[in-house]
Amino acid sequence: MFMSLPWSYWLGFFLILWLLFDLVRGEAYIWQSYKREEEPGMYWFTMLIWAVVAASCFIFV
Repeated sequence: MFMSLPWSYWLGFFLILWLLFDLVRGEAYIWQSYKREEEPGMYWFTMLIWAVVAASCFIFV
């Protein structure tokens, strides 16, 4: 069953795991590293961007 999933779903699962890892670690990376305690606005904006990218992987037409 799992092997028949589209590759975009696998990418989405990986990105969600990465998002959770960054949430626990408190550091996110897009062009540079943003730490939650130093730059909370950019950290949460980066997390939002990655969440949208991960969610877009599950839109399969």
